[in-house]
Amino acid sequence: MNYKIFKKISLNDYLLSYHLGKSTIYKLLLNNKILINGKIIKSNTILNKNDILTIIADKNDLMPFKYEFKVLYEDDYILIIDKPYGHIIHGSFDAVDNMVSYYYQKNNLDIKVRHVHRLDKETTGILVYAKDILTEAYFNYHLANHDFIREYIALVKGNLKKDLVIEKPIGKDRHNNNKYVISKTGKYAKTYVHVLKHDVNKSLLLIRLETGRTHQIRVHLESVNHPLINDPIYNYGTGKMFLRSFSFKFKHPYTNLEIYIEAPNEK
Repeated sequence: MNYKIFKKISLNDYLLSYHLGKSTIYKLLLNNKILINGKIIKSNTILNKNDILTIIADKNDLMPFKYEFKVLYEDDYILIIDKPYGHIIHGSFDAVDNMVSYYYQKNNLDIKVRHVHRLDKETTGILVYAKDILTEAYFNYHLANHDFIREYIALVKGNLKKDLVIEKPIGKDRHNNNKYVISKTGKYAKTYVHVLKHDVNKSLLLIRLETGRTHQIRVHLESVNHPLINDPIYNYGTGKMFLRSFSFKFKHPYTNLEIYIEAPNEK
């Protein structure tokens, strides 16, 4: 991946501005993966305006799985897709990472598949991939610090009439490895809930997370007696669960421009 330098800066400071770890920088230099204007460098150096920094990309090492997902945004550094229902992100032959591996292969991109966050198997919508190690480090840092705004749409059981702020700690269920619960010893979690529509049996909600705990939306909504309809873990049903990663607003790591992505309504 190539980066054009816009001001005089040391190599270390430039890489650290993307929150790339010092040990990772050392390994890149040790393995001759950092080039300045096409020449390999061995140590920290000064970058000048209009220099071209190149980091040699790791190769794609995942088995491709053919699946035609919808691309919501793409440039040289980022791929954002509409994640399909019923697929985990990583760890099976039909995982979403393997779908992205196929997409890269089809588009002649021999680069490592790097998801920067996860969605549950039953959750659909916006899923972000970094195309290089700097972009991955940038997103990992800012998502962990909740610097970007992500919103979800959820269909829940019951007639919820008023907006809520749910602020309850979440921890592992000691009796079920796949489940999380409200726990005094759990991690702090905060969820904002805005009611879009409601009737006697169900409510459609717009949700924003201040924190990003595993199963946070599912656990918080279940804790106020409005679980997701057909949630296979927290409110078992026979149909599809509806939780959709709906919107994502972030600053681009390279251009610093603010970008807003919205997933289309599911049919």
